[in-house]
Amino acid sequence: MEFFMQSLLITVITMVACVYVFQKRRAGGTKTLPPGSFGWPLMGETYQFLFIKSEHFIRERVKKYSSQIFHTNILGEPTVVFSGPAAHKFVSTNETKLLKVWYMKTQRRFFNIPDQIHAPNSKPKQEAASSAPVKILGILKPEGIARYMGNKVELTMHQHFMTHWEGKTEVKVYPLVKAFTLTLVCQFFLGIDEPKLGSEFEYLYFGIYSAPVNFPGSAYRRALKASAAIRKEIQFLIKEKIDALSKGQIVDDLLAHVVGAEQGGKYVPRIEISNIIMGMMNSSHMPIAITLAFMIKHIGQRPDIYQKIVSEHAGITKFKRSGAALDWDSLQKLKYTWAVAQETMRLYPTAPGVFREAITDIAYEGFTIPKGWKIFWSLVGTNRDPDYFSEPESFDPSRFEGTILPAPYTWIPFGAGPRSCPGQDYTRFVVLNFIHILINKFKWEVTDPDEKVSGGLIPTLAEGVSIRLYHH
Repeated sequence: MEFFMQSLLITVITMVACVYVFQKRRAGGTKTLPPGSFGWPLMGETYQFLFIKSEHFIRERVKKYSSQIFHTNILGEPTVVFSGPAAHKFVSTNETKLLKVWYMKTQRRFFNIPDQIHAPNSKPKQEAASSAPVKILGILKPEGIARYMGNKVELTMHQHFMTHWEGKTEVKVYPLVKAFTLTLVCQFFLGIDEPKLGSEFEYLYFGIYSAPVNFPGSAYRRALKASAAIRKEIQFLIKEKIDALSKGQIVDDLLAHVVGAEQGGKYVPRIEISNIIMGMMNSSHMPIAITLAFMIKHIGQRPDIYQKIVSEHAGITKFKRSGAALDWDSLQKLKYTWAVAQETMRLYPTAPGVFREAITDIAYEGFTIPKGWKIFWSLVGTNRDPDYFSEPESFDPSRFEGTILPAPYTWIPFGAGPRSCPGQDYTRFVVLNFIHILINKFKWEVTDPDEKVSGGLIPTLAEGVSIRLYHH
């Protein structure tokens, strides 16, 4: 028995040593790498990355290495983390020239993205197809949103408030705004009035940044099952749209437009449509719900913020029918309300960052990022940095007011450059319209101002934000 244990120990030590040597060889030989550490053999720093708040993970290492870029090992890949304004500008201006999109295993499995074995300078088919409907149809641009959502948003909001808020003295905000944003995305993207698959979309969203370990009860397995259920439903709806279009019926939703375009042989292969729609819904449902929940919480805790928003919306309401959805011109006038939303997204970001891959050796600030290495472009590393935001932990919408704005590339919630998030106008439209209706119906106060914020990479409110309502 003792001999067996000694042999096992020697085998484990040998395996660890081999992995360590392999990692070192992957590190790029004699190239001058950014400072950093690969962490533990096999695991690297994956645990710290997934389960520590992204800002903390980055700030600790930026301070330790005195550099806003550093190397690590995440998800089994040698990775350079880019953070800070200069790094943000470099990545955003070198998209497609030095970098290509890289998807985590979770994303590849959930969204049926092929393994990335493309030639170094080729553009993956999936990447090109994924953006085609948005680029060509322009449905997520202000004019498209106004055309396809105006009346629907108004009706949906009034039904939502009538069902879930009117007559209540106390509500939990987070479950309600999740129900609202799910209803909207089902209508806008799928053309169905009855929301479906709420739990599945939530599992999918939180499963993306999870350890890809497929065992019972894991976030990864829940998300894997959820993605299959969502895809099945969308494929069923695709058949319905095809039947309706073939009969000459007018079907006015994003899925129908993409299907119609595909039938004409113009844009997207049918097999990819469900994955594209899934991706759009994933980024348009939970992130907006989280932003609304935190925003409503802070407005309810700050009478000064509440009063400024009331005054701003009163100016809009004078020229609009009571309860009507706001058009794009009116939304542009809600500068302070949007500043509150921006400050909310600064403190509670819903997208920690994105991955890229170096398609060639990259020289940056005296360092070399070897070809094939992954780059984690942190979109949130500067959000709470006192070098860019004074008193960064305080909630202060004035940071985004007037001419005193954050310096370029210090705050990029929707990314930057040619691959910035196409849903930023949709987010603005939904958030401002919801707050407009809410602020004209109620005043509210938060019953638990010290409610715990949970989550690692993505913040959530542990108890759902209970508020006490006062009807106007």
